[in-house]
Order: sequence, then structure tokens, then C-alpha cells
Amino acid sequence: MAKKNDNDLKTNGMIFDIQRFSLHDGPGIRTLVFMKGCPLRCQWCSNPESQSFDPEIFFYEDKCIGCGECVKVCPLGETLRDNWPVDRTECSGCGSCVSVCYAQARTLVGRSVGVKDVLDVVLRDRVFYEESGGGVTVGGGEPLEQPDFVAALLQSCRDENVHTAIETCGFARREVLEKVLQHTDLLLFDLKHMDTETHKRYTGVGNERILKNAELASKIAKEMVVRLPLIPDVNSSQENIEGLARFITTHLHRVRKVDVLPYHTMGASKIMRLGKKYPMNDLETLKKSEIERAKTVLESYGLEVKVGG
Repeated sequence: MAKKNDNDLKTNGMIFDIQRFSLHDGPGIRTLVFMKGCPLRCQWCSNPESQSFDPEIFFYEDKCIGCGECVKVCPLGETLRDNWPVDRTECSGCGSCVSVCYAQARTLVGRSVGVKDVLDVVLRDRVFYEESGGGVTVGGGEPLEQPDFVAALLQSCRDENVHTAIETCGFARREVLEKVLQHTDLLLFDLKHMDTETHKRYTGVGNERILKNAELASKIAKEMVVRLPLIPDVNSSQENIEGLARFITTHLHRVRKVDVLPYHTMGASKIMRLGKKYPMNDLETLKKSEIERAKTVLESYGLEVKVGG
């Protein structure tokens, strides 16, 4: 076993959650580490609390009892009484209000942790990884936005013979991708739309860098699975799905597995807790027949398709 670097164990990263005993995002029973910060702004994002790099406050309006304790401790003072939760532009996410909220109407989303802090949590479930073939998966947010922390965490997990995986949108510098993949057993790579203008309209960035990184990753990743978040009226057309299938079979070396992740509305309630509006309120979930159609199209290109994470 390789000797751990003490400096790597002290490397800090910003996360917003650690979820144990997950059966998604990789094989077996897994611990999911959710990084904070993402370069994309996907309108359907199921984890909108992951987009900002800074700590934020979730506000559960139905739990608030109006006691006013938050106003007393908030650095903004009476401004909070007038504008919360309508206007949060001045909120620094310091968490003072959270510490005095008896009703738990406010929670802090985002905290700085060291590699050792996360590793200690991961290793609690070593026996379950060994029995199920599981491990740790780092997602977000975007893991490649904090490459030093993620690389150190993944290497530390590998040193303990824990299987490692990351989920990425692929929007990063080439050298960053290469650095993190050195320590990754499984790469879950999102491809959201094959048309760059449509991709930009719904995520805030074009897909040119993402597609180039997908090609690179397919050559150097130990194992790679393409993930398609299937969003109605965005990327669910047969034209886009066939374009994705052709790209995979033509350009992605050794990649033949695709996870189809049907749209759900989980992000809507979360984004309201952040005091923001959900941009896709009129969007309905996909019908079973629409999901099956996408699966059939992908399979017709010789791809192995799994619906769900």
C-alpha cells in the first residue's frame, strides 16, 4: 500500500453533502461526496445548491415560527427582517442565523473540509464496499473545479483499496481532467446536448470543450460511462439522441455504456429554498414510452443502456 502524503490529507475542499449507503452513481454500495461549485448553470439542475462555490442558506418557509432570533444575530440586522428570503444578494452564508434557528427553518449548505475528514467518513463503510463491489463517488457540483482536493481524496481512497468514481460535466482544462483521472477507477461523463448553441442556451456554456474532453477521457480513463440527463423538450428528440449515439460509437474509444437519467423535479423545491425561481416550472416529467424510445434508439447503435443512476 502506498504511503499517504500528510500534506494531501490536509488539502481542503468545499462540499455540500456526504451521502452514505447509496445504490446509485457507480457499482455496489457507495458513499457520495458532493462538491460545491459548478461552471454550468443547467436550468433543470437537481442540485442547485451545488452551483455556487460559497456557502448558502436553505430556508424552509413552512418551518419558520417568526421568533426573530435570526434577526438578532445576522450581520445585516434589521435588513434581514425586511428582505429575507426575497432578496439574498447581501447574504454571505455565514450561518449565524442557522445556529439560533430553533425551528430548523434555516440550514447551512456548504462547508470546508479536509481530505482526512472525508476519508474518515468513507472508511466507516469499508465492509459494505468489499461485500458489494462499491466505493466512493465524487460528484457535485463539478469535481474538476477543485482538482487538488478531489485528486488527493481519490488517491487516499485508492490507498485504502476503495473503488473510486467521479461524475463530471467535462467542462475543464485538459490538464485538470488528466490529473484527476490518474486516481479514478470509473468516470461518469455527462453529455447534455450535441448542438453547441442549444447546449449554451440551457447550461450557459457551449459543448466544444466538453466533447473534446470526452474524446480524451475515453482514451485514458480506466472505465467510462456516458450519462444522458434526459430532459423533455431540451434533448429528448430522436435527432439529438441519434447524434449522441453516433458520437459515442465514432469518437469515444472503448465506451459502450450509457446511463439515461430521466428528468425529475427535485431541483424545483431546492431552488426555492435558495430564494430563487425555478426556470423550468412548466416542464412535465417524461412518459415511460418516451424514456423507452430513447433507450431503444441508443441500443440500436449497439450501446448498453441503463435507465437511472
